[in-house]
Parts: sequence; structure tokens; C-alpha cells
Amino acid sequence: MANYHYVSHSPIFQHCGNLWHVNAAKSGLYTQQLKSILDQLEAVLSHCSQVLVLRFDIRTPEQTNDNRYILAVIKNLSRFLKQNYQMSVFGYHWAREQEKSKSQHYHVVFILDANKVNHPSRINDFILEMGNTLGVQPWIPKNCYYRFKRNEYDKKQGAIWRISYLAKARGKGYKPAQIKNHGSSRVKAK
Repeated sequence: MANYHYVSHSPIFQHCGNLWHVNAAKSGLYTQQLKSILDQLEAVLSHCSQVLVLRFDIRTPEQTNDNRYILAVIKNLSRFLKQNYQMSVFGYHWAREQEKSKSQHYHVVFILDANKVNHPSRINDFILEMGNTLGVQPWIPKNCYYRFKRNEYDKKQGAIWRISYLAKARGKGYKPAQIKNHGSSRVKAK
């Protein structure tokens, strides 16, 4: 049985026969969560020749003992992608964190078919609009996306460094025991 609470402080992570530089500084990374993120990246890449990896955050208006806000964000954004981009295969991962603030926040990554999405500006606009509808505060970083083909190792490395942040150990666990710290799509590799 896998140890879901193992934290690695190594700056290198092995996945699918490759060694990747990861952002393990300070608090280390939950290895099982990082594996889940990278599994979804590889699964989507098995369906698409190139991907667009989009990163954003969601702040909630209040502390909750569930993940209803992020689940609503995932549901609405998934519906938007299917309706507006005819995208049947995409991946995502979210991580719940809370440190000094009064309510939790979420780090989110979506892994999209870059053959259907050239640039995320329209998706980012929808995420910001969704904030008003769902009562959450989205934050989209300045450099919010990576676009690369299956064989572009250097570009993929940049994305992996960035998204490995979602697996950081610091800030996790401030929740009831039955509530998840993270969630992933379940895309199966071809």
C-alpha cells in the first residue's frame, strides 16, 4: 500500500523513466500527490500531441468543512471546455491549503489539448467571471500557462517545476479528517 503522507525533500523526482527537477524547497513535496499530477499530465499527452498547462488559484469567501467551492469551479470549467472547445479529454489537479488565513484556498492546474486551445485568454476570462457567479476569488498569475509537445523535454520540465508546487507539504491538513487535501481527474492513458 502506498504511503500517501510521505514527504520528499529531493529536488529530483523520477516519473515514467524520466528525472524531473521539482520545487521541493522549504516544506518538501507529497510524493503520491506529485505522482498523481504527473500521471494526469502523461495521460493527457497520450491523447494529444501537445498540451497547454494552465495554472490558477481560487480563494474562498469563508472556511468550509468541505470542498464545495473547488468542486463547483471544476464542474463549471469542465462544462465550459466541453461546450466551447469540444474538448472531451483534459486533466486537472487541485490542492487545498490553509496556513494563516481564515479560510482555505486552492491551487489548480488544468491540462488541455493545445490543438484546440492556442492561448488561455478566453478561459481565463471565464474563470474570472465564474468568480462572480460562484462567490470565489480567482487569481491568475502573470505567467499562467505552458504549451509544449510530447517530445519537448525542456518546456515540459518548466511546467513540471511550476505544477510540482501543488504537492508541497506546507499548508495541507487544516481540515476535517474526511475531507481531501487534493483531487485529480481520472484520464486514462491510451
